[in-house]
Amino acid sequence: MFSLLNLSEPKERNASAPVFFTDLNLDQIMAKVTEDWNDEVRRLYESFPSDPASEEYRRAIYGDVKQEEVFAAMMDFERSIRERSLFAARREKAEDEAQQQAWYLREAQLYVASLEALHAALGKATFQSEGLKGLKDLLAKFLSDKAFQEFSAEVSALWQELSGFRVTLTYEKERFTLAEGKEKGDYEAFLEESFPEHGKTFKSPFQADEDFSRLEEEIVRLFRKKHKDFFEKLGAFYKKQFKYVHAEMARLATEMGYYLAYAQFQRKMEGRGLVFSTPKVSNVLSTKGLYDLALAYVNSESGKTVVANDAYLAQEESFFVLTGPNQGGKTTYARSLGQLIYFTKMGLDVPARFAEVPYYGNLWTHFSVEESTETGRGKLMDELVRLKPMMEKGQENAFVVINELFTTAANFDANVMGKRVLEYFIGEQCKGIYVTHLGELSKACDGVVSLRAGVDENQKLTYQISRSEAEELAGANRQVEKYRLTYEQLKERFS
Repeated sequence: MFSLLNLSEPKERNASAPVFFTDLNLDQIMAKVTEDWNDEVRRLYESFPSDPASEEYRRAIYGDVKQEEVFAAMMDFERSIRERSLFAARREKAEDEAQQQAWYLREAQLYVASLEALHAALGKATFQSEGLKGLKDLLAKFLSDKAFQEFSAEVSALWQELSGFRVTLTYEKERFTLAEGKEKGDYEAFLEESFPEHGKTFKSPFQADEDFSRLEEEIVRLFRKKHKDFFEKLGAFYKKQFKYVHAEMARLATEMGYYLAYAQFQRKMEGRGLVFSTPKVSNVLSTKGLYDLALAYVNSESGKTVVANDAYLAQEESFFVLTGPNQGGKTTYARSLGQLIYFTKMGLDVPARFAEVPYYGNLWTHFSVEESTETGRGKLMDELVRLKPMMEKGQENAFVVINELFTTAANFDANVMGKRVLEYFIGEQCKGIYVTHLGELSKACDGVVSLRAGVDENQKLTYQISRSEAEELAGANRQVEKYRLTYEQLKERFS
């Protein structure tokens, strides 16, 4: 079955969002991305593509979707599909049989028209992706199917006839006179022209609210009386209950939403000055101008900027160990790396000026959490329980983000356990980042790269992360200055 998301059979979806969604603040990002979309689209962001080929397949499709004409055509199609759903809901609520049948006809007419419009628009575009080339071919095949063409012709004929009905209302001496109209032209345009003070409040009774007014009942009664043949044909059409919404087309509409929701969000963020780029597949992890998208969104709401950073992990290197002063941007940097891997695996643009990213089989995260009073195990035991499945599944070639592990253990014990964690993941050919206050871990084993959160010459935080040997004095000096405990400050206070 053709899909815009996977080349092969997709993996079974998670029953709930993965742990890294919360750790990396992706839950906050995706809430903004999908706020105008349904739960089916939202759930698509919670599972990775089944293989590296599908990641590249999505990336190529997303590149095409970003084209203005393609994005506009797909958004028009999505709006039509949503409107069709609203018509279906109104049909189910309507009590009048003729109105039910007219709503059903309107649903079908909009569905057919939206498919034809999408096919026409895609036919004018030039694609690089196999996915959208396949979609264009699929639409052509679907629309040329004999059963669909017969259905389309019947819908078109019935809709034209219904749209051609006219009624004349005469109000004189506190009395309405109702007769079939002979005027030509669009009904709503005529009403808007004749009664401009009411704007678009006038509607065909077949598109009015589910509860008819007395006047609307009389209009429908007149139509039934004057056009018995039409309503017999409409009734027969309705009784067939032709399953006109093809399951594959319905699924493809949801899959389009996956790309459109993120593209819509990206456009909004770019309008606020944020930069995105399409990642390239590489043997090394290299990025410039990388930032935490969740933090950037919050900052952009208030007009604030976000500090961007770079990262480089060579093919022979395995793990960053990031140390530095508290509140120096270490956790934010780790999150931004995790987000980089996530969006790359999803085949979407990443929050960075430039990015080269190897293929990683999975993404694991372990962030320090508050001690749980429910389990009664204590914080260290809770951390070990969360860590256990990550070290049992043998996730070769995963990217791992660890933030402040074993903070409640003594330094000696935390160093021993931290070293074993690093050795395990490196032995499994994993890459990643380990944020810690333990400088010794930056020299724990081969393949570890030491990073440090920066301070300037005045020990003020810069939020810049760079390759540097771990130091404890910078953070300690900052705390001493903060609480006025330097020699000069103490001398001044006691003098």
